[in-house]
Amino acid sequence: MKVLFLQDVRPTARAGDVKEVKNGFARNFLLPQGLAVHASEHELRRATSLRNQAEDRRLGEAKEWQDIADALKAQKIRIEVRTGPTGRLYGSVTNTMIAIQLSKMTKREIDRRGIQIPAPIRTVGEYKIPARFVEGVSATLIVEVVADDASIELNRQMEEVSALITEEDRNVLDPSFEDILAAAEAKITAEADVSSEKASDPETEE
Repeated sequence: MKVLFLQDVRPTARAGDVKEVKNGFARNFLLPQGLAVHASEHELRRATSLRNQAEDRRLGEAKEWQDIADALKAQKIRIEVRTGPTGRLYGSVTNTMIAIQLSKMTKREIDRRGIQIPAPIRTVGEYKIPARFVEGVSATLIVEVVADDASIELNRQMEEVSALITEEDRNVLDPSFEDILAAAEAKITAEADVSSEKASDPETEE
């Protein structure tokens, strides 16, 4: 079916485009949602006007997003996560987590798909992450990954306990003492991984 797109439907078409699409896609989605109409002779006369209006709208949106991207150059996106004593994360930072924090900072909806994490983030620190907001507007985000309050307190307590136990005490207590500590940390890690998986939508996460 040939249709005239009334609105941008990325990545299929832009407003004003005339394209052949599958009948089911048109009848079940495009036409009922008002995103497109049948490409009749009458409707095709609107194509040029629609393209011009859409282009003006895109230019306005690009200007707004460019202002946001420029403002973010001087800011850090702070992500608080659960960590172990060495600063290693229980899980990893995802583009969804960054998008949520960005949305809070900018008061705008951020598409997580525009945030491309080059390599898994599994330790605290600062990372440069490329992001694409809309067509033609990109930025390099400075993401600061830090331990959350619960992790800081737990790690502090573990350090205090460890400092009180001398090497002699360790030998007297049990030769498998280190294994017990490792098992306890592994359990915490497993529980955190489960929580992280529940927090991320497996159908939308890249």
